[in-house]
Amino acid sequence: MGVPLVISALVKKRAELGGELLAIETRKRQVMASLSQIDSSLAIFGYAGNPKAIAPRRKHPPRMFKRGQLRRMIYDIRRAHSEFATNDAIAGEVIRRMKWNEADAGLRFSVSLKVREIRKLIGR
Repeated sequence: MGVPLVISALVKKRAELGGELLAIETRKRQVMASLSQIDSSLAIFGYAGNPKAIAPRRKHPPRMFKRGQLRRMIYDIRRAHSEFATNDAIAGEVIRRMKWNEADAGLRFSVSLKVREIRKLIGR
C-alpha cells in the first residue's frame, strides 16, 4: 500500500522526465537531418572521405571566472571577512560581488564546488 502523496509526486516527476526525453529525441532527429544534409553537400563538392570518420567537436561552456579571478576573490574575502569559514558562505559572497542571481541554488552549488577546489589548493 503506497502513500498517495509520494505516488503522485513520482508520477509527476516521471511525466516531466518523459517530456524531456521526447524533446531530446526531437532535437536528436533534427541534428541527424542536418548532418545528413551536410554529408550530401560534402559529396556534391567533391569530398572523397567518409563523412562519418570526421571527429566530432564539443563546444565548451563559457568559463565562470577569468584565470585566477576566483582565487584572488577568495583571498580578498578571507582578508575582509574572517567569519566566512564555509565554502557556501564564501560562494555567497562571490555571487554577490559578481552581481549574479543570489537566489539561484544551482549557481550557488556550482560556485561552492569551485570555491572548495580552490581552497584545497591554497590550503584553506
